[in-house]
Amino acid sequence: MLNTIGWVTFYWHWKHITVWQGNFSHFNESSTYLMGWLRDYLWLNSSQLINGYNQFGMNSLSVWAWIFLFRHLVWATGFMFLISWRTYWQELIEILAWAHERIPLANLIRWRDKLVALSIVQARLVG
Repeated sequence: MLNTIGWVTFYWHWKHITVWQGNFSHFNESSTYLMGWLRDYLWLNSSQLINGYNQFGMNSLSVWAWIFLFRHLVWATGFMFLISWRTYWQELIEILAWAHERIPLANLIRWRDKLVALSIVQARLVG
């Protein structure tokens, strides 16, 4: 489901950009294969950021490129959660619990049991 939502979101965003720019044929050709996504979509939206800094400062479009790259990072991180499921969540919970126990205010709140990530079945029931 996360994969589908990610692809639909980026597909819609790319389609919206091409409609706004008026370049339909380029989208219809490039959106059907992976290299089109990497070259035409990711590079198109990142080039403003990469080329936006010069001796005069940065251009106003580079802010939107930072937002684009951040959203793509969130989307790619979603794949990491999707692939590894419980083991990654368990490790993340243990790291947070370890960090919590190291701060001075940790004595106010104590867990009785070891924190455990939900299984896939449990997460589906909660969701």
